[in-house]
Amino acid sequence: MTKHCALLLALAPLAGSMRHAPRAIATRRTLLAGGPALLALVPGAAVADPPLLSNVQGPLQDAVAPGHWLGQFVGLNSRTEQWDFPAATPSEVSAALVAVLEELTPERRARLLIPEFKVQRADSKNVHVLTWTKAEWLDSLDVRLAPQRAGTAAAASFYATGFFPTSVPLAPLLNVGMAWLPFASPGPRSEMLQEFRLRALKGLLDKKLAQLEVGPGGGCPVLLAVRDKQAK
Repeated sequence: MTKHCALLLALAPLAGSMRHAPRAIATRRTLLAGGPALLALVPGAAVADPPLLSNVQGPLQDAVAPGHWLGQFVGLNSRTEQWDFPAATPSEVSAALVAVLEELTPERRARLLIPEFKVQRADSKNVHVLTWTKAEWLDSLDVRLAPQRAGTAAAASFYATGFFPTSVPLAPLLNVGMAWLPFASPGPRSEMLQEFRLRALKGLLDKKLAQLEVGPGGGCPVLLAVRDKQAK
């Protein structure tokens, strides 16, 4: 009972701040501004490197993704784009995307608000990545790949999995309870965050795949190895 009362008291400032959000749309940053007591319950909630709690809760929240239930229709915290790669196979696109993510500098990760990430799956059909912000909000990148007559078609989605960060105890359960609330994920330059991320990653991915067209003695070793394996 004591724990339940403490949680309700912690959520009270958050509820008040959400009532004043324009057009009844909250942002996850409202949590930081309006609910300091909740974050105080979670030591290290603003640490960039996800601690044990986020690592444990992250895959569960990703599997359920309650923030995406409504978000995929509202479009405030979710973005899906169709990408075409006429000169690359699905395996090459998959390997190139993983290479792009692994080669991100700390500065570029900070600009994309993904200081930490984990590649959950990477094959010729799907690339699925868990990404955490500095405050440990979990957003997922999911790219589904399909071979075409010429190249590869990809459906790329970046979406928020929940309103509460995974550093909060029982975050997946709490986020199920908050699934009805539409919330925004604003990004830089008047873009929504997921749109900004996908645009940046698509540009980097195009550059990486272009290395496949470099003549002998050049190109990306990882991608060239994929192409050599396919040729055998």
